[in-house]
Amino acid sequence: ELLLGRLLKFLGDIEEFYDCVGGIIGYQIMALELLSVSKSKDSKHRHSKDKFVDFHVPTGLNLLEDTEYASQAALWGIEGLPELGEIYPIGGAGDRLGLMDSDTGESLPAALLPYCGRSLLEGLMRDLQAREFLHFKIFGKQCITPVAVMTSSVKNNHEHIVAICERLEWFGRGRENFRLFEQPLVPVVNAEDGKWLISESLLPVGKPGGHGAIWKLACDRGVFEWLYRHGRKGATVRQVSNVVAATDLTLMALAGIGLRHNKKLGFASCERRPGATEGVNVLIEKQNLDGLWEYGITCIEYTEFEKYGISEPTATNGSLQASYPANTNILYVDLQAAQEVGSRKNASCLPGIVLNLKKAVSYVDHLGFESLRVAG
Repeated sequence: ELLLGRLLKFLGDIEEFYDCVGGIIGYQIMALELLSVSKSKDSKHRHSKDKFVDFHVPTGLNLLEDTEYASQAALWGIEGLPELGEIYPIGGAGDRLGLMDSDTGESLPAALLPYCGRSLLEGLMRDLQAREFLHFKIFGKQCITPVAVMTSSVKNNHEHIVAICERLEWFGRGRENFRLFEQPLVPVVNAEDGKWLISESLLPVGKPGGHGAIWKLACDRGVFEWLYRHGRKGATVRQVSNVVAATDLTLMALAGIGLRHNKKLGFASCERRPGATEGVNVLIEKQNLDGLWEYGITCIEYTEFEKYGISEPTATNGSLQASYPANTNILYVDLQAAQEVGSRKNASCLPGIVLNLKKAVSYVDHLGFESLRVAG
């Protein structure tokens, strides 16, 4: 009964979250379509020139060059802190880190990685408190920023996050200024045939569904309404593993420009090292069905470079290859704009769905054997 209950909850969560594409069946169709595209060598299955016309290197403010404007933008960000929330997607498995509890051997989520004597999550909170203190020193008013945290059940992520917050007494900020919402796990599909991988307990192998799930999940869980009740208009989104995101003016300037100029979405980027397992930000130029041109800035994950014809710069092509800036996983979002996307009743509420087939998945199969499969 316990196993059956777990299986039903797993399936129920998928059915509920992916209701915008037809539930479990829609999810599987979507996975098979992505798998088909990844296998196909025929250009007609790829995003051809008549759909995505071209990619360009995006232009934006260089904080290192225009220091005067960067300082002004950072001041806007500090002044606007009472209108800003923070959103931390920290439900990822963090498999690349290989973090384990030295006593129990239990795999641990990335948020628990020690850095400078503290967990990464504690580092995020210290960075936020520093900005709040700066607001107090300049404007003489104390503000407590509401923090929304997307967790997941993988590696007991949610329980570990709650345990850290409780042990540190919610960082002295009050439990009411945190909103934790758990990301559903999605079935891992075999790259060969699209079938779900099954673990030793006869449960599907599940992994967090990626950060793109955050907007719909925030809608489903009432996170936007919660931030509105705290008087917030925009939010800074920050991934837990970027430990230098709060260095210098980056976070403050990004949020300051977003608030001041009523921007819907903004990225912070930096120069990308060739071969880095990070996505890039690009200016995308495409023609819609009405024949009109559309432009927008988006992120392309490193797993999708081959699909979109983005090659790594080399010694021979480096001068010709466009150097797209790296996606740093630091965003500014207008809450109403993000809610409008997340509340849509079709697949557009799940932006940028990809199938990562670049790494093998290790799991114990239904026969009790350790297995390694290419899956996504």
